[in-house]
Amino acid sequence: MQSLHSLATRGATRPISLRLAPCYIEQLKARALTVSGSLTGVARELILTGLAGGDNKALAERLMHIERRLAALEGLAREVNEAAQHIDSVSCDLRGKFDALLQALSSAEGCT
Repeated sequence: MQSLHSLATRGATRPISLRLAPCYIEQLKARALTVSGSLTGVARELILTGLAGGDNKALAERLMHIERRLAALEGLAREVNEAAQHIDSVSCDLRGKFDALLQALSSAEGCT
């Protein structure tokens, strides 16, 4: 499915005029400065996003869902890390016991 933006840039474009309160124009300027874009470009992207069905509430809900999933993944990663540390500790203990047993058997063979 083609995005609305690609469809808009394909054909001929026409200018439109919008009247906005000065406070909204300042917000657009601030956003344009933040993203290193032009006032017109930011306004165009906001309009196209709105026409494509993107709204702030849906975006906020998606972000909250992502945040919850990240929190769950962080918990799982913490559990996996703890399990890996436990396995490492157990393997070090086993290696120490194996080395001690090997040394004891080697010294016992040398005595006979």
